[in-house]
Amino acid sequence: MPQFLGRATIRVNGTVIETAKGAKLNVGGVKRNTVVSGRVVGYAEETVPATVECDTALRAGMSVDALRRVAGATIIFECDTGQRYVIGDAFISEPPAMEDGDSSKVTLKFAGPAAEEVL
Repeated sequence: MPQFLGRATIRVNGTVIETAKGAKLNVGGVKRNTVVSGRVVGYAEETVPATVECDTALRAGMSVDALRRVAGATIIFECDTGQRYVIGDAFISEPPAMEDGDSSKVTLKFAGPAAEEVL
């Protein structure tokens, strides 16, 4: 029976970010926008960044400030199904947002050049 993506591990410069369920990777690259002139006549391409979005739990001693300053990083998105994607020269794209309560979460959003699959 085949396995489907259930969990992802995210590494930032080799350090594992313990993430909650729902981490997302957009591999980036070329986006094709439909060109319409009375009918569909083709497409125009644009480059979009790779993005990683995840939530991690805020724990004692964690430096949100250090996360806010991530730039020029290597991010690895590892799927429990075996696929691995690398984003080089990545950076935090939005300041981390913290939430108190049961989730105690910090939302992280990274961006960079198109992700490359490691085979």
